[in-house]
Amino acid sequence: MIYLSPEHRSALGEDTFWTWFQREFRGSAFGMPDPPQADDVILRYSTLGASPYPERTVALLWELHPEMKSRLLSSAWDGIIEKINACARTSRFRVVSCSIMLPYYDAFGASDVLPIGVDTNLFRPMDKAALRRKHGIPVDRPVGFWCGTTHPMKGFDNLVTWRRSHPDVHFIIVWKNREGSARSEGVHSYVRVSQAKLAELMNCADFYLSCGRLRPFFMVEWEAMACNLPMVVIAGEPKEFAPSANPRDDVFARGWDRKSAKTSWERFLKRTIREISSANPNSNLETAQ
Repeated sequence: MIYLSPEHRSALGEDTFWTWFQREFRGSAFGMPDPPQADDVILRYSTLGASPYPERTVALLWELHPEMKSRLLSSAWDGIIEKINACARTSRFRVVSCSIMLPYYDAFGASDVLPIGVDTNLFRPMDKAALRRKHGIPVDRPVGFWCGTTHPMKGFDNLVTWRRSHPDVHFIIVWKNREGSARSEGVHSYVRVSQAKLAELMNCADFYLSCGRLRPFFMVEWEAMACNLPMVVIAGEPKEFAPSANPRDDVFARGWDRKSAKTSWERFLKRTIREISSANPNSNLETAQ
């Protein structure tokens, strides 16, 4: 059995890695084993801290707090980093989504780099002109897209500065909450939209303004790339890779589409289950299929 231990299954009702995984992988369920069986595996979100079953836990080290501490030079996240490190330390297996994050966990042993996965059937290129008419977006101006919060790592202040030099660009901004959602000239602003609407709004734009201060791409940027939205990167630090002129191709080339992600996770879990259950020749290796 593969046990899923998230911090949040789906905070906004979206189809997350967790809901996708539970749907796609036979023999997976939310919760914790009580007691664990020979070939049980636990996928544990790192912010939950130390694992009660270290020998069968995979630490999902997806949070970017160590990168935030390094890039923003702040101790504000030391408490949560302690929990993340405790999870990494008490887990036999570790997974990151980006090779940039590997050095942060070297002290705890080897880690695997695995994609979280983007729904490329939902986030895909659509009819830009028709969607601009549908959502009332100007058809006679270049349109940029950005999504996030006012947290320093998201770089909203960089967007504000960039806009001063590009007054001709209309912006679509989608906020995760209402903290920065005040109306502004030349901006269509939205708050907590559904994934389907998010994909439509991305397809109204000509480019995504990537202005965050961290090197890994955020999930919403992967989703924008799946819509084939060109990435205009203005952050000072180089990102994990330079997107091409057709970023949707990059998503598939890097295995971030869900079909490829499933194959990668199946391969990883078969190896993991085999290692966990090596002392039990009767264990069921088909659990990961």
